[in-house]
Amino acid sequence: MTQGPVTLFSDRQFTGSGVPLNEGHTRLTADCNDVASSIRVAPGYCAVLYEHANEFGGYGASIELLEDCPDLLVYGFAKKTSYVHVFRTERGGFIWVRGAMRDGQFVSGHWERKRARDGKAMNSAMAGVAPPVPPRTAPLPGGERVVVRDHRGEAPRRVPGHSGSDPIVRDHRKSKIKHVFVLMLENRSFDHMLGFSGITGTDAATGQPTSLDGLNGSESNSYNGVTYTVQPGAPDRAEHDPSHSFPGVLEQLCGEGTVYVSGQPYPPINNSGFVSVYAKSHPELPNGAMRCFTPDQVPVITALAREFVVCDHWFSSMPGPTEPNRFFVHAATAGFFDNGPTKTEYAEAFSSPWSGIAFKGGTIFDRLDEAGVKWRIYSDDSFPNVALLKGVSRTFDIDEFEDFREDVASPSYDAAYTFIEPSYDPLSEFGGGNSQHPLGSVRAGEMIIKETYEALRASPLWGDSMLIITYDEHGGFYDHLAPPSARRTGATGRKFGFTFDQLGPRVPAIVISPRIPRNLIDHRRYEHSTIVSTVIRLFGLKELTSRSSATSDLKPLAMLDVPRSDTPTKLPDPMGGAIARVVEVSFEATVAEQPDKSIDDDPTGRIAATVASGLAQQLEVAPPSEHDSIVARVNALRTRAEALEYLKEVRVLVKAARQRAGVERSASVRAHQ
Repeated sequence: MTQGPVTLFSDRQFTGSGVPLNEGHTRLTADCNDVASSIRVAPGYCAVLYEHANEFGGYGASIELLEDCPDLLVYGFAKKTSYVHVFRTERGGFIWVRGAMRDGQFVSGHWERKRARDGKAMNSAMAGVAPPVPPRTAPLPGGERVVVRDHRGEAPRRVPGHSGSDPIVRDHRKSKIKHVFVLMLENRSFDHMLGFSGITGTDAATGQPTSLDGLNGSESNSYNGVTYTVQPGAPDRAEHDPSHSFPGVLEQLCGEGTVYVSGQPYPPINNSGFVSVYAKSHPELPNGAMRCFTPDQVPVITALAREFVVCDHWFSSMPGPTEPNRFFVHAATAGFFDNGPTKTEYAEAFSSPWSGIAFKGGTIFDRLDEAGVKWRIYSDDSFPNVALLKGVSRTFDIDEFEDFREDVASPSYDAAYTFIEPSYDPLSEFGGGNSQHPLGSVRAGEMIIKETYEALRASPLWGDSMLIITYDEHGGFYDHLAPPSARRTGATGRKFGFTFDQLGPRVPAIVISPRIPRNLIDHRRYEHSTIVSTVIRLFGLKELTSRSSATSDLKPLAMLDVPRSDTPTKLPDPMGGAIARVVEVSFEATVAEQPDKSIDDDPTGRIAATVASGLAQQLEVAPPSEHDSIVARVNALRTRAEALEYLKEVRVLVKAARQRAGVERSASVRAHQ
């Protein structure tokens, strides 16, 4: 640990994690805010501890220490320090006399001319806690600056090529979190889901009152001379699926007529093209992308945002569609995919069993395997997106979501990382899915959120768990906040020449744990690589990519030593749930909504991904002699009805193969094959 004249310690008697501080003003980051229990102060120095801080300095109650204090509790200052000012106690013949109680009155600290051989006589009194002072509203005088420091005592580093305004915040302490769960839904922007929530709370970084960066109702886009403002009240199922392709997002973020030049920086962003993109496809409903949910329409996600941490600067990892953004969740890169893989690319990736979409550095599942850390995947879909990854088997690695509640109810559940995927139903226009795809029901998605949370809340794992709920991308819906630039991944997109130097629009993100104080709002910047960086740093894994190493993690949020006992056991009923999910239709009974429609008519790429997942599953369970004919059959599929019939056959084959292989339900993780 780097030495300094002052060191804060997390525990009494100068033990636990230490934060060394040099002279100057330091605002402590969330990972070491309100942590200090003891302090060492070198001779000749003064450390002024403040209970609160903002960007201009410390405020609230304070105490001046000229000597070591093995237990700050004697001053009532244990675990209260948010800001420290360190300075030398002698200056040009003057000596600092600290603030202290004298004759029943508090005398503030001040400089006096040195009259004694040393300063001991002047500072013989015990330190006293100064009365609170109001928050600073102006920068420190004399050009002094506040340095924000992480738990190592270092200023949070800025990574070369990372031009965002937020520092990279890391927590180097051992965490209480033993289980991380991630539920990723799809295609909804932050403002679309939570912009009208009006949530206020406590800033996760500063501890000060704050409010969510949402909508005030005046935000707008103009098209053909007409201004369209954001509108409260969105339908449970959207009439149309807004564009969220790379070109569509380019216009949404940068405006009509913007051209992206291959290999060049992303154009300037003003979030002005959401209406123009939507209106060109659906002129009868030009403001479709501007309609946003109200809190009463999405009571489940709103309740969680108010109860735990809502991250209002969480961005999709690139300005584009589903698959590349989901790749970032698992690999902190999309490789060269700046749009979804094509049908041909899927066919090449799944030309042999146990294959799939691969990345140079592998995935977070590979990292966990290398370290012997157990992981698990649950899916509510027979053909989940995560099964597209090389090394992940839908047949042997992925369990049914319907078994999730019972599995986590067991104290023997041993997966450190669990990824949960909803259902999509792309061959029926997403109507029976619960992913919250625009053409599906938002209420159905609220139901799977509720089910996931309540299962964990009732689980013996709850006290040491963290649940992250977020969305792959914005789905073409309006968000007012311009996404920042990003650390390049080193790849160049094979379709548009995108250099992966720009984040995409904001998406909702809620971080849930009984180790998190109630009602926090986190304004720090995150993106999907945050999930990778969090898992890596929680479980001591090797870094995966340049993007994950340049991304803040979520460890500092789980700051409570003792789990909260007041977290809700039940969440609101999302207006009765969606009818499509109340009486759930089995996959075997599913029918294609447009049976004769070509599977190549697939603007979202979800049909191609689903068929590819089916091919991967069949190749795993079929004898090698049948592989060529299986691939030929898949290549010959033309209509949605044909594709659905093929997938139903695969589902039956996979169920039989699991039974033959003895794959049984268990709260313990199976050895990965």
